[in-house]
Amino acid sequence: MIAVVKDEEIQRIGYYAVIPATVLFNERLKPNEKLLYALITALSNKEGYCYASNKYLGEKLGVDPVTVSRWITDLRRNNYVFVDIMRNEKKEIICRRIFPNDVPYRLNNQYPYILKNQEGIDEKVKDNNINTHTVRKEKFNENVFLYDYEYKKLLEEYGENKTKKCIEELSLYKKSKGVEYESDYATIKRWVIIRVEELEARKDKKATKKKSFNNYEQREYLKEFLDSLYENNNFTSANTEEDEMDLDM
Repeated sequence: MIAVVKDEEIQRIGYYAVIPATVLFNERLKPNEKLLYALITALSNKEGYCYASNKYLGEKLGVDPVTVSRWITDLRRNNYVFVDIMRNEKKEIICRRIFPNDVPYRLNNQYPYILKNQEGIDEKVKDNNINTHTVRKEKFNENVFLYDYEYKKLLEEYGENKTKKCIEELSLYKKSKGVEYESDYATIKRWVIIRVEELEARKDKKATKKKSFNNYEQREYLKEFLDSLYENNNFTSANTEEDEMDLDM
């Protein structure tokens, strides 16, 4: 069963999915492989590539991740996608990028590309349109280390200002406590972002309270009330004149 895509998800991944004629009329491809290609193009609208996992793709198409893996292999061998795999220093796969091998995407993205923090190719191309390489984490602030793709994900989800605050908060915490984490990215997602949002909420609450305290507005009084004050004032004045007359007598 194919999953239902919510409106906010459509806005995030893009409205259109593309199946070019070369893919649509290729009799060697299964119908669902063509749908997978269309899904990959939809997820590539923003960056020019798709970094979704086989699990995510499988959920959207109603199949298991192993089936998705076979379909991607078929698309790759038919020269319809290019797969780029990034590994960390331990040779573990940390990110996969699938590039639709179609003109609109090739114009904006040249691949295989070279990342600024890429050490070099670890493995030779094992098959058509697949490449693996090792990347290192970059230093952000004084004590926070993130992969380039992790930083971009934070920017996409939280925005530049909040991402900067998260990095600063984590850097200060690690320095004060003398701790290190296996993944600073996961740490930010797990609790640092909650801490930053709590601090922002407190700051906003204080600012609102201070603004409310200093917001003096002129009160509006009923005409009857003002008239009564005027009458009392005249009464007081009259009494004062009489008192003065008594003193003169």
